[in-house]
Amino acid sequence: MKNETTALRVGRKPDAFGRLSPWSKVLFALALAGAANAADEPGAQRKLLAKPGLFEALTEPPCSYCSTQHRKGFIRGEDRVLAWLRGAHNGGAMPLRHFLAGPRVINDTYGLFFYDADGGYVAAFKKDYGYTFYGWRSGVMVAKGPDGTLWSALSGRAFEGPKKGQRLERVPSTLTEWSYWLMLHPESTAYDLFDGKKYRVVELPTEMNAEARETMGQVDARLQPLANVLGVEVGNKTKAYPLDGLAERACFMDEVGGEAVAVFWYGPTRSAVAYRGKLEDRSLTFYADTISPETAPFKDKETGTRWTLAGRGVDGPLKGKELTWSDIIQCRWYAWAAEYPDSAVYSPVKQSAEK
Repeated sequence: MKNETTALRVGRKPDAFGRLSPWSKVLFALALAGAANAADEPGAQRKLLAKPGLFEALTEPPCSYCSTQHRKGFIRGEDRVLAWLRGAHNGGAMPLRHFLAGPRVINDTYGLFFYDADGGYVAAFKKDYGYTFYGWRSGVMVAKGPDGTLWSALSGRAFEGPKKGQRLERVPSTLTEWSYWLMLHPESTAYDLFDGKKYRVVELPTEMNAEARETMGQVDARLQPLANVLGVEVGNKTKAYPLDGLAERACFMDEVGGEAVAVFWYGPTRSAVAYRGKLEDRSLTFYADTISPETAPFKDKETGTRWTLAGRGVDGPLKGKELTWSDIIQCRWYAWAAEYPDSAVYSPVKQSAEK
């Protein structure tokens, strides 16, 4: 399976999750410099650009199973998917090309999903209905609720309308690849592709939308605007974990808002996720194990249990246990910094990896 998965990655095209071409990055930098010069003064209202109707939301697509849909052959092994990590059937996976790249918003019983191709993230929230794409604010996608409330697609915070100040509730999720998730949980749920033509397949954008870029303003200079990060939120504290340049497997033990967290990174699928450092009442110290199988690349020092990217113990004394998911989102730095300007940035002393 490892050789097959690796082969699927050869020759992949750049996508909207940090793989811009060098020339695109040059153009983006020039445009960003102009946006910064024209940025509002500190404390001024953030720029909102409304484009309602640009994308048409999808509601309640019929469900199926990953193994069933895989046999149809419509999904590529390297396809980027949003995987929800808990719930019936060990969660599920949603291929972005087939279900989110076109509509950008899905209203469903599995959750409320927002895909921001420019910000490089998919946000998964507790089920709700009647949401549509609305536009951008500070380069971050904005969704409109059924009562006219405007929501940040990244933070799930309402900033204008009847529900201003309220928050949507995140559901445990991570970004990964179809072949990897299928290897972990072929029994998990998926949406029914039918004959492959019912839903419009849209390739992931390789260029940042000019209208999104227009609203960005000045970006926090601690990291490059397009840097990939994992944003973690605990209570009223937030921290960004830079992901670019990490080894194939990495794990950081840290503290956010007084709570121990473990950040998992699996490079082959460009997947990051974070869990609480406590399981029930027991503190655990996690690390990336370079000799463990790709199905469970992390271990804890206290028991030697092997853990999957989905936070499940699969081998060892804690087999069958599930770690508690932290409130996270994998995105680009400019988007995270716009929504969480007071966020700390993680600076590792050294990468935590053991043999």
